[in-house]
Amino acid sequence: MMAESNLPLPQFTMLNHFKRNPASGHTITQLAAAFQANQPAITKTVQHLVKKGYLDIQVSKEDKRVKYHFITEAGVEAHQKAIACILPDAQLIFAEWSVEEVETLHQSLFRLKNWLDDHRDIIVEEINQA
Repeated sequence: MMAESNLPLPQFTMLNHFKRNPASGHTITQLAAAFQANQPAITKTVQHLVKKGYLDIQVSKEDKRVKYHFITEAGVEAHQKAIACILPDAQLIFAEWSVEEVETLHQSLFRLKNWLDDHRDIIVEEINQA
């Protein structure tokens, strides 16, 4: 289904991250930390999105070496198109769930995501010590 949107999964995931807070810019280093991926992989994905016009680059006024990436209107539209492509499958999967059950799942997943984000460094440190 994602193929219909012409948006590979890593690019969709990146746009999804930006879409949560469209006004917030992110550096490559910040994105690498958020995705727990190496900077070359993040850079490659970001470059594809910039080339497509889905992300914009703005140089920091305080430090010209720092570049912030922002989602563009075209990026928002591409994200919405990708969501529309996967929506029929999601509707099929959750067809027998009540609205309350879906909302509970959604809240629980976001709670887990936020906890993992807040404790990322501790978890990585414990894994490295094991």
